[in-house]
Amino acid sequence: MNPIQAATVEREEGYWTHPDLPEWDEGVTRVECEAWAARQGGEFVAIWFELDAPENLIERYFDEGDTDISDWQPVCDKAGSFLLSIHDTEDGPVALFFAPKDKEAAKEVNDKKPC
Repeated sequence: MNPIQAATVEREEGYWTHPDLPEWDEGVTRVECEAWAARQGGEFVAIWFELDAPENLIERYFDEGDTDISDWQPVCDKAGSFLLSIHDTEDGPVALFFAPKDKEAAKEVNDKKPC
């Protein structure tokens, strides 16, 4: 099995899902998701819109009901990380990143990371 790799991100109204991310149903547990990430050689890092986005975007989303979050540019500072998904939840948008645990794998991912 080849571990998941970075993919070209083409967001639609700010949202996007990696084509190789499993389509989990609502019954999947956090433990099952984290086990998948571990089998891929890494871990998930979540960046929450409400805690990360500029205040004007937060107000636009939560107060004005504008769900277009294209102006939000979340960044994960873990070496080798890449985006898996930006999706909406009951608590608002979240960006889900994959961060390799192996430093050599992180370097390899960074070398291949699309601009």
